[in-house]
This record gives sequence, structure tokens and C-alpha cells, in this order.
Amino acid sequence: MTAPRRYTSLLLDVEGVLVRDKSCEPVPGALAWFEGIVARGTPHCLVSNNTTHAPAALAAALRAAGFAVEELRLVTALGLGARLLASWGKRRLLWLGAADLEGWWRDAGFEIVREGPCDAVVLGADPALTTGDLDAALPALVDGGAELVALHRGLFYLDAAGRRRFGPGFYVAALEQAAAHPAVVIGKPQDRIYRRALEIIGGAPRDALFISDDPVADLVTAKRLGMGTAFVLSGKHADCGALGRLDQEDWPDLIVDSLADLEPPAPAAPQEDARP
Repeated sequence: MTAPRRYTSLLLDVEGVLVRDKSCEPVPGALAWFEGIVARGTPHCLVSNNTTHAPAALAAALRAAGFAVEELRLVTALGLGARLLASWGKRRLLWLGAADLEGWWRDAGFEIVREGPCDAVVLGADPALTTGDLDAALPALVDGGAELVALHRGLFYLDAAGRRRFGPGFYVAALEQAAAHPAVVIGKPQDRIYRRALEIIGGAPRDALFISDDPVADLVTAKRLGMGTAFVLSGKHADCGALGRLDQEDWPDLIVDSLADLEPPAPAAPQEDARP
């Protein structure tokens, strides 16, 4: 009989796992569960496609909700996107995302333009995005050769009222067709954000359990990278119907109603002193 797989580190999605949606209302039982892994010293990192909050603001909102979150243990598509764009030398951006983040981009060393030549057209979640905003991006993409960058390509998310809203993926699909080249995607399910989280906790994929409410966009990549996967039914999906979109080999290893039903990793066994 095969022994149960033992995990020593955790990667956690945020919305739908720790909190219900962008209101940051804790999922029942999540506060106590998270408090437990912090008390045990379990290596962990939060991995979020959030593009509506600056990383520091998201960490602060989670702390205000009662979660002892350190910003250094939080990787978001927005934060990683800024890091990668800077490393690629793309500083002049046409930002198609939440308007109140323009100042954050500027503070991070980027120039934000509303039209005209730019290095990249960058998309995040913004329920106020209009076809006029997309029109403004067309000359830069079609005529100016700007890079099309999707912080993620999720088709929908839950807003602070729990309503489903179109995500960046809805708009990216249209702009890809217009620009006649694919977007560069930063967040999940691209593997770069998973690898960045593993760098932070210093662990190997085989030792990590990835927990998410999205088995399609989040857990398939985690499993293919060698991680264990856990699907919680406390967010986007209230049942297992979404698994019908996956090959059986990509199904999550564990399915639970919420974090409260998931046994946290046991503390690592102390190493024996090998000195004589």
C-alpha cells in the first residue's frame, strides 16, 4: 500500500481560499487554519493573480482581516509583472487596468501613457474597461509593435460584492486577434509565478502542496510541475463540475470543502546531531 504523500511547504491561492472575494471576508475556518501554519513555522507563500490591489495593499487588507501575512511571502501577478517588465526594459506602458494603480506603476519607475507609442500594453482586471480603452491600444499594438502583456488571462473573478465580473482574459483574447500575435502572460497558469513562489520558500516542487479554488487555471500547472494539489470548494466553484474540463491525470490530489477540512503539514522532524 502506498504511503500518503508528505508535504513540508504550502502555496496558497488567496481569493476563494483564505477570503471569499475582494471584500477580504475570511472563509469560515480559514483564520484558525492559517494561524496554525504560522505558529508551526510551515514554509508558505501566497500566490495570487490579483491585479486590483498593489501587493502592499493586499497584504495590509489580509492583515486587517486577521491573517498574519508578510508581504515578502506574497507573490501577485501585478508585482511579478512589474518586476519582469523592468527586467525586459519596458518602462513606457499603456495600462488597461484599475485606474487607481497608475500611481503605483509610476512609483515603481514606469511611465504611464493613455495613447500613442509605448513599450507594452498591459492588462489587469478592471470592470470599468470600455471598448474605447481597447481602441486606444490598437495603434500601439498593430502599428507600433508594442508587446501585449496580460497579467493573467482569467475570464472572470468575484468582486467585493461577490458578483462575477469579466477578467483580463476576456479582453486579451480580442486584442490578440487584432495584434495578430499572442500575449505574454505573467500569472497563473504560466509557470513563472509558481517558480517565483518556490524560490521564496526555498522548497522543491515535490515537497509543496498547492491549494486553490480553481482546478483549471491554478492546479493543473502545479501538478505538472510536480506539486501536490488541493481543490477547495469555498470560492469560484461550489461543486466538482469544473473537473469535467480536465483530463483525469490533471485532477487534484485532494478535494475539500474549505481549508478547515484540510490537515496542515506536520512540523518537520528535528534533525539528529551527527557529531560524536
